[in-house]
Amino acid sequence: MAKFTNKPKGRTSKRLALNKKYKIEKKVKQHHKKLKKEARKMSALGQIKKTSSKEIGIPNMYPFKKNVIETLKRKKDQEEQEKKIQKLQQKEEIDLNLAEVKSNLYETKAPVVEEEQIQQENLAQLTKEHKKYITQVKKVVEAADIILIILDARDPMACRCKHLEREIVGMPGEKKIILVLNKIDLVPAGNADAWLAHLRREFATVLFKANTQQQQSNLSSASIYKKTLSQRQDLADDLTSSSKAIGADKLLELIKNYSKNDGVKSSVTVGVIGYPNVGKSSVINSLKRSKACAVSSTPGFTKGLQEVVIDNQVKIIDCPGVVFDSENKDSTLLRNIIKIEQIEDPREPIGEILKKVTKNELLLLYKIQTFNNVNEFLCQVALARGKLQKGGIPDLECAARIVLQDWNQGKIKYFTVPPNQIEQE
Repeated sequence: MAKFTNKPKGRTSKRLALNKKYKIEKKVKQHHKKLKKEARKMSALGQIKKTSSKEIGIPNMYPFKKNVIETLKRKKDQEEQEKKIQKLQQKEEIDLNLAEVKSNLYETKAPVVEEEQIQQENLAQLTKEHKKYITQVKKVVEAADIILIILDARDPMACRCKHLEREIVGMPGEKKIILVLNKIDLVPAGNADAWLAHLRREFATVLFKANTQQQQSNLSSASIYKKTLSQRQDLADDLTSSSKAIGADKLLELIKNYSKNDGVKSSVTVGVIGYPNVGKSSVINSLKRSKACAVSSTPGFTKGLQEVVIDNQVKIIDCPGVVFDSENKDSTLLRNIIKIEQIEDPREPIGEILKKVTKNELLLLYKIQTFNNVNEFLCQVALARGKLQKGGIPDLECAARIVLQDWNQGKIKYFTVPPNQIEQE
């Protein structure tokens, strides 16, 4: 006998196994996710098309379409830079306000006293080193028969110390002074000749370019003194761009002429003095034609006196560089006396560079647009070199250190004109 059931015939249960149910749900989720992703892509493409159509909404038949597009792009770039500058100024104002608020809220005497003590200790160390180096310079001047004063050809008058020259001339023993105009490869040939004519009115002067070869001995040298540099322009350009020394033979000849007593050559001691990083040790190495003195662009590398024997008749004494005259802080920082990493605010000396160097020279070197002040110049240098902080704000301190490094390495072309030429103009 058949069993009786209430279920209608031909119908089956709609229940699924759980593993099949979860698989279907998973696939549905993946499908929806894929659709959302594609919708996002389509909306992004639509926005790009809208912006491009807004930027360049000019018919193709328009006669000066390219020029109009270029001007629009320039305007857009300028607006973006102005916005970045405004952001930077706003941030500086906020920082100043925060600093004032903090100073008002947390004024305490202890940290101020500590800062003053640290500053006094640093000043005491600097004055000790300065006094030590000055005593060494005095020893060199007293021991030497001939004094070589090394000058930077870019700004010779800033490297001179008139009162020290007067003291040397007034010393017993008829000491001779020779001015060595070093780094002539960094100035035009005509400018070097003009400074040579101007400085020769006071003391014997020699044009010089130190040797930059890397070997330890047999350093080569060249001579172009049969005519002036401006008259031998083709030869001067080749030699100043090479690694050979220029003027070493002429300087040695002059030293040996000064060493003659009644026509008889005698042994002579030569002292080399000058400001830091004018190339004193490099001049000695070029005269010796070997790496007798250690050379470095780092400030204060030469710490003590060094004696170098050139030949049987000439002995040279090298001494550390000293800042003789008291001058403003910005110009001393430009002499590479302090390491760039140790400068508290590297933006301070940039204003002095902008006074000395023409605007076109800086625009061509850094490939930037025109500027009106120091902040705008550093902002554009930071944007050109990709030195940005959080939020796309230009890093002005990093840009200032880049400019100072280029200045110390001679990448920024700069030279001064003799006083007699300024009067004529």
